[in-house]
Formats: sequence, C-alpha cells, structure tokens
Amino acid sequence: MTDIAGTMRILHVDDEPGFADMTATFLEREDDRLDVQAATSAAAGLEILTDTDIDCVVSDYDMPDRNGIQFLEAVREKYGSLPFILYTGKGSEEIASDAISAGVTDYLQKGSGTDQYAVLANRITNAVESQRVKRERNRQLDAIETAQEGISILDEDGQFIFVNEAYADLYGYEPDEMVGEHWELLYEDTDVPHVHEEIMPTVEETGYWSGTTTGLRADGSTFTEDHVLARTDRGELVCTVRDVTDQRDGEQELARTKRAMDEAPVGITITSPEQEDNPITYANRRFLELTGYTESEVLGRNCRFLQGEETESEPVDTMRAAVDEDEPVSVELRNYRKDGTMFWNQVTIAPVRDDDGTVVNHVGFQQDITERKEHEHRLKALSESVQDLLQADTREEVAEIGVETARTVLGLEANTIHLYDPDERTLEPIAASDGVYDIVDELPTFRPGDSIAWRVYESGDALAIDDVHADRDVYNQDTPVRSELFLPLSGHGILLAGSETAAAFDQQDVVLGEILAGHVTSALNQIEGTEQLRDRERDLKQHNDRLEAFTSVVSHDLRNPLNVARGRLQLAREECESEHLAAVERAHERMDTLITDLLTLARDGETVTDREPVALELLVDSCWSNVETADATLVTDIDRTVLANESRLKQLFENLVRNAVEHAGPDVTVTVGAVDDGFFVADDGPGIPEKDREAVFEAGYSTSTEGTGFGLSIARQVAEAHGWEISVRDSADGGARFEITGVSFGDV
Repeated sequence: MTDIAGTMRILHVDDEPGFADMTATFLEREDDRLDVQAATSAAAGLEILTDTDIDCVVSDYDMPDRNGIQFLEAVREKYGSLPFILYTGKGSEEIASDAISAGVTDYLQKGSGTDQYAVLANRITNAVESQRVKRERNRQLDAIETAQEGISILDEDGQFIFVNEAYADLYGYEPDEMVGEHWELLYEDTDVPHVHEEIMPTVEETGYWSGTTTGLRADGSTFTEDHVLARTDRGELVCTVRDVTDQRDGEQELARTKRAMDEAPVGITITSPEQEDNPITYANRRFLELTGYTESEVLGRNCRFLQGEETESEPVDTMRAAVDEDEPVSVELRNYRKDGTMFWNQVTIAPVRDDDGTVVNHVGFQQDITERKEHEHRLKALSESVQDLLQADTREEVAEIGVETARTVLGLEANTIHLYDPDERTLEPIAASDGVYDIVDELPTFRPGDSIAWRVYESGDALAIDDVHADRDVYNQDTPVRSELFLPLSGHGILLAGSETAAAFDQQDVVLGEILAGHVTSALNQIEGTEQLRDRERDLKQHNDRLEAFTSVVSHDLRNPLNVARGRLQLAREECESEHLAAVERAHERMDTLITDLLTLARDGETVTDREPVALELLVDSCWSNVETADATLVTDIDRTVLANESRLKQLFENLVRNAVEHAGPDVTVTVGAVDDGFFVADDGPGIPEKDREAVFEAGYSTSTEGTGFGLSIARQVAEAHGWEISVRDSADGGARFEITGVSFGDV
C-alpha cells in the first residue's frame, strides 16, 4: 500500500526489457512518488506481487506465457481490487471489452511519443488514490461495524452491500448471508407492498424516511423495529434499525441513535418545531465539518444562519412553506461556512411524527454539491460562449473571445492563444489575458521543434504539465512559469495557460479546456470557410463577368455582321450567278454553327438542377430526328430511365450523334446501349486512336473539316455538370464508343 511519504509502488510487466526499463525511467521522472519495478512475464510479476506490497499493476497485452487479460484474471483472483492498468500497443474494441469484463481498472494504448508517459503516470496516480478512497470508505464501514446500532447499506436495486454485525444479529443471520440479498427478505409478504408503495416513494422524493415497521427474522418470528432510511448522494440507502419491542430507557436510545447518525456520510440536523423559531436540537459530525461551526455554536439556532448575501429567496421560501405545511422538501441553495466561504448545499427536510401523527421534529440532510454546481455553471457558460465565437468576423476576434472565456469561465487567469502563420511556419501570439503580463514581459513566437507548445501543436493532444522545467522541450529554462496547460486548436494553433504554482492544472481543467478549444476551433474553421467562400464568390463573379462579356461579343458583335453577310449574299444571288456564292454560304453556315457551339459552352452552367426521370429510348429517337443524319442508321438497345436535366441531356446525345456522322461518314451505324452504371453511344466508323482520346474532348479539337471542334467538349461539359464521367474506347465494330458512367437511375 502507499506509505506515509506518499510513495506508490508500481509493477510494470512487459516482455520487452528495454521498453519496461524506459517506461520505469519516464514514469519516475513524471512523478517522483512513483517507484517502478519491472518484470518481463506474468509469472515473474506474480512472484513480485507475492513478496512486495504493490499499489498498482501496469501490464502489456501480448506476452509469451500468458497475455495481459489472463494475467489480470490471476491478479483479480488473488489480490482482489488491486488497481490494474492494461497498457498495450495492440488496441482493439475486443481487447478493451475483454479487459473491462475481467475487471481492469483502466485501459491505455501505447503511443509513439514520450507524452504518453505523462498520461500513464496520471492514470496510475488516479487509480492508486481512488483505491485509497475506497480503503477509507471501508474504514468508515469498519467504524459502523462496531456500532451497537443495527446499520446496513443497500444499493440502488435494494440489495444489501454492507451489513454490520448488530444488524445481522437483529434478524438472526450472519452478515455474509445478507449481502447480495434484497430487503424483501426481512418482511412478511403482506408487508412488502406497504414498503414499495409508501416508504420507498417517500425516500425517493425527500431522501429520508423514519417510522416503525415489522421485521421478519430468519426463524420466522417478527419484531417491531424503529426504522430510519436515508439516501446518499451516490444513490445508496443507509438503513438504521432498532428493536423497540421492549422499549429501553430514553437515554440509551438517544445515545445509540446519535452514534449511528454521527457515522452518516451526509450532514444531519434535527430541529424542534415545538420551540420558538424551530431551533436545531441535534447536529451530526458531518454537518459540523461541512459548515465549520462547533456544536455549541449550532445548537439552539435556526438553520437560516447559514444563509448569506447570495442566498436566493426562492429556495428559502420553498423550504419555509414546506416546513409550515409539515411537508417534505428538497432544494439547492447557496449557504455560507463560518469562515465566510460560500458553498452549494442540497438540503432535504422531512417531518418526524409521533404515534398520533403530530410533527414533533424536522430532520434535515445537507450535502455539499459545490463542485457539481460549478461544473454545471462552467459547462453552461462554455455553451453560451459558442454564440459569441461563431459571430466573430476575424481570427483575431475569435482569439480575443477565446482568451477572455478561458479567463472568466475556466479561471485560467494567465492564458494566450497562438495561431499558426503558414508563411512563416510559426505560432504567433494573437491574444493574451492581462494575467500573462504579470508573469512574463513578452510573448514568444514558437517555431518548429523549439518548445513544448510546438510539440503539443503537432501532436494534437491536450497536455497539463506539473513542472515545465523538468521537460526537455521547455522554451525558456529561466521562465517563472512552473506549470502549463496546452490545448491544441486543430491545425489553427494552440491555447496555453500558465501558473507560477506547480501542478496548478488538474484533469477537470483539461476536460473543460478541450471543450473550449473545440469551440474556438469551430469558430476558426467557420472564419476560414467564410474567407474561402468569399474568395470563391469573387472568382466566380469575375468568371461570370468575363463570360457575360464574351457571350455579348459572340451573340451581338459576331452574329450581326454574319446576318449582314447573309443578306448581302442573297442580294448578290439576285444580281448574278457565281460558283463562289455556294462556298460563301457554306462558310456562313459554319460560322453560325461555331457561334452556336461557343454560346452553348459559355452559357450553360457547370452543374445542373431540376433533374427529372428521362426515358433514354424516347430521348434518343427525338435527338436523332433533330440531327442531319443522311443515310446513317440508329440502333437503340436501351430500356432505362435516368435522373437528368432533359434539355442538357439532349445536347449530349445530339453532339455525340453529330460527331459520329461527321467523322464516320453518312452511312454510319450508331448504337445506343446500357452499361452497369450508365449508357454508351458507339459507331462502326474508323474509331479514335488511343493517343487522341483525351484531346478529342478539348474545345476546338477536330479532325474533320466539317466539324467545329466543340461538340465533344459540350458533351463532356453536360456529363460533368451531372456529376457523371465520360470516356472513349473502341467499339465492338472497331469504331468509337463513348461511355457515360456514374449515372443515377429513376422511374418515370
């Protein structure tokens, strides 16, 4: 067990001697309370456990004689609840599940850096200290065991988890016989419904019940019992029982009750409503410890002396009304100790009645819930800070809000936010609380490999260091800062908090700090996304402006002269005949086709909306009739419906058909068919050489004097606007086969 000086004896079992020794060195450096012994097998570890008092076992999983789970089972069988941490490089949900089933205390996967040893040291000390708390609880149970009063503790399911000797004797059992049994064991069948329907609901509502019941002994006999039930903050039920079949004198009864009440883990007071101002007539030891007063300073006073400046009136009024009406009540309110410090108190009050139903006392239970309330307050404040962070317009504003929230909500008086500068590859100080300048004169800029801050920034794992001077990566050995908290902000930077006090940051600071760091990171992501969106909107506007200017030139400045040329050609034909006029007309038609294709490429968007089910067979037939196909033949072998913009899909088919006729000849056969996730358009022409198959989709590329070079470019634009892919390969007849894939299908 842990000795007086606080040393914690640790057994580390790992079949790699070098790793075991290195782990021992780093653990003892992380916490000077740790004394680590190493073993290279589970068998060797069991020998050490036999000869040495060990506070915690740390074990690998993969080992030669037996693995970590089997070793854990052996330790549990012989050494009970001894803390056992599975520290393994082989992580999986199955191993973690088996470890939990076997009763592992903690589970930690090995990492690649040395920061893992700080985490492991923290897990070890937490486990040992938790075990010490359990031993203290057992000591308290031992104290209860010596009490003459019958006392038991039940879990939330109503099963006994502790029974002292007096309690077991009262019912004619051994304590071990009762542990694990349900409380119904001690009642006749006819009395069980009363407990379920009357007593237990009162305990659930007020946390307390007292009265008389009829107990059932092991031999079948019954007795009248004075019964007190109180619910603890862990959900357990403390039960105090006295046999009042033969009443003893009042002095002995009061002494026994007082001893039992003094052992209770919650503050208990009893007041007398028959006296003026309902004064306290009894206060147990826990109440005195909670408030800081002595018994003489408490007795004879009304409980309102615990109220102070920040005590709200609402819970006080609720209590007063319940007491006046002789009703049970439970509230949470601010109270003050003798030294003036405030604490949150959960107060439960219940009336105690005599045999005639008259209220003769009020019993009150007090529990210090300050830590829970502060945690709730911080979580609420952190949640509210998200709105301010997400409304920020710049990285600098996000950093300022993050620093102020860390100070006011988390109590990190000295903290800074450094953000990454990609041009300089540095972490630059952007914002800092005033408390930082009480410790340091100037904020540093961190560079790769020169500090703990940079190490944590690269690892992405939050870290609290008790003494930065002991860390090899400390930025400044002469710094007055002793302990620091490092909270990465993803790739954006890092939030740091420092203190001149060693070990100033605990696990709760890490957890709450990570929540704040997550909010700051989200805000920075939003700023980054907004900036990228603005850049894209600006680029898109410039692109659209250029397209608008281009289409204006094409549609107006080119078509108008073309129309004039066509009119002049008509006049020339009326005045004379020339073989050159037909060539001029063909040139005009080619120019018109070029203009139409250019406008199609420029005006149609890069994405499509308004998709609807389109039957391909009907669409292909319609497109075929719109294209000059001469003596070409269409073979349609597809019965499929696709989700598409019908107008844009027509552009794709018409251009593919036109391309086949222009390049494969007027008697070409064009086939449209299906593939697994799309369709194809193929011909029996000369095909496209493999070296040209990517170039054919470029705007202006054509091997035919009749083509414009834009048809296949338009086809690809339509396919990509739908999110499809278009490719070209040889057809079954040796011609060109264009496949469109990634298509979504639907019903007409």
